[in-house]
Amino acid sequence: MITVQINTPQRQDSKSFNISNNLSNILKLNSNDEYDNAKQSFRPKLFKPSKSSLDLTAEDYERHFTLSGRNTLSARLYNFIPPLDIKIILACFIWYFTSAVSSNISKEILKQYPYPITLTECQFFIASLICLITISLVNNSPKLEVCFPNGTVPNFGKSQSTYDLIKPTKALVLTTLPMGIFQFIGHITSHKATSIIPVSIVHSIKALSPLTTVLTYKIIFSINYPIITYLTLIPLIAGVMMTCFSNHKVSKSVENFNLGVIYAFISMIIFVSQNIFAKKILTITPKSLPTQKQESTKEEQKFDKISILLYCSIIGFILTLPVYIISEFTNPQTTLFELDFTIISLLFLHGVTHFIQAMLAFHLIGSISTVNYSIANIMKRIVVIAMAMVWERENVTFNQGIGLGLTLIGLYCYDKWGMRKK
Repeated sequence: MITVQINTPQRQDSKSFNISNNLSNILKLNSNDEYDNAKQSFRPKLFKPSKSSLDLTAEDYERHFTLSGRNTLSARLYNFIPPLDIKIILACFIWYFTSAVSSNISKEILKQYPYPITLTECQFFIASLICLITISLVNNSPKLEVCFPNGTVPNFGKSQSTYDLIKPTKALVLTTLPMGIFQFIGHITSHKATSIIPVSIVHSIKALSPLTTVLTYKIIFSINYPIITYLTLIPLIAGVMMTCFSNHKVSKSVENFNLGVIYAFISMIIFVSQNIFAKKILTITPKSLPTQKQESTKEEQKFDKISILLYCSIIGFILTLPVYIISEFTNPQTTLFELDFTIISLLFLHGVTHFIQAMLAFHLIGSISTVNYSIANIMKRIVVIAMAMVWERENVTFNQGIGLGLTLIGLYCYDKWGMRKK
């Protein structure tokens, strides 16, 4: 008989082991299982080893070994900040910058060259030309293909001419025709609005796109959102309203201010409709979206983004042509004769920046959900509005500053809590 004295801070205890009896019982065992069981019974419970990492449950692992499970400042920040995708963030920043430059250049052009229809026609023409040049360069230099994200350029697997890559097909025309119509109406109304009211107000109105997206899915597609989704839209709407209509000097000094607001609102609705439609044809790998009831099992043909932009621009150019011809007859003189080197340079720069931001927009539509794209689109509006205020040297009123702040708060709340579906 052996007696062991155990001292701990909490208690003192003793344990006795009858080694002779236990050893005699173990020697009588034949099977390994019985031997293991006897060995476990021989070991005192007080000295039972702790769990290894392999024995931890998912809850224990989450609590002890993950950053989000630790009660630290970094863990709290990790839980507070939404998940980030570096590639998406970089694409968004470039998209914001090119959109801001394109929007403010269009305003500068319309100040010196007040013909929004001609600007729209030139924009479609330059975009089509850049698409053709890009496809031709990538086709002749296959190494350039790796510089573009998946699904951006046509498949250059086999050696073929540029015409074979871009020749129209029934499926491609039927796919891009609705988007071309959206582009035609959206750009004309947007340029009309820009020619009448400041760029900052135009994009403040367009920042209501998430509200329009949610209502469209609710009314047309019968998609239900939780109450918190609608609550997070309140600061967003309030911020946009304060940004647009708090500066009474602008609304009184600008002629046809209400008409410009209507044009901007129509443009916003058109582009929201385009985004909802384009989501189906620009997603390379179909995913379950917050706004979808279930994934479609039907296999649909997906086209590369630059071919879609090419045909959207061509269709937009063709649809704008009759309107342009009619406007030329109503103008005192031919608008093309009023072009000078400065205007042509601005038109070219506007066309290039518009092409880049359109390609990035199509890339983001195909990479994230429609509502997430609306959120990214609002952030773009904020950047464009801020840059427009600096560009146009506007004096930001106190109410406008609060409005911009509320819009940012609404964006964060909508992204953090409003994206959840029932």
